[in-house]
Amino acid sequence: MRPLATVSFLVWYVGQFLAANVRVAGHVLRPRLAHRPVVVTYSLASRTDVEVASFVALVSLTPGTLVVDRRGSDVVVHAVHAVDCDAELAQLGELEKRMLAAFGRTRRNP
Repeated sequence: MRPLATVSFLVWYVGQFLAANVRVAGHVLRPRLAHRPVVVTYSLASRTDVEVASFVALVSLTPGTLVVDRRGSDVVVHAVHAVDCDAELAQLGELEKRMLAAFGRTRRNP
């Protein structure tokens, strides 16, 4: 673990977590808001059990997202408040990149 990268990741993740909570609260308070849930398949760069489990936990802890399946090096993610599939995949990629940096590893292109 890299202390500075870990702190940076935690600050970034808490911001993402809070923003997701605001989006979910907005949909609860104004249910007529249009939202388009998506289901995407994301290719993991994480290889160890700890990395994969951490990624799955972080995605599932974020309000509005849930890992519903794992197929080899891919995970299937349901996202309620996604803008579109590409944006959701980019967001998942950013999460994994930052998480791996905190673990002291850089993301390889799958």
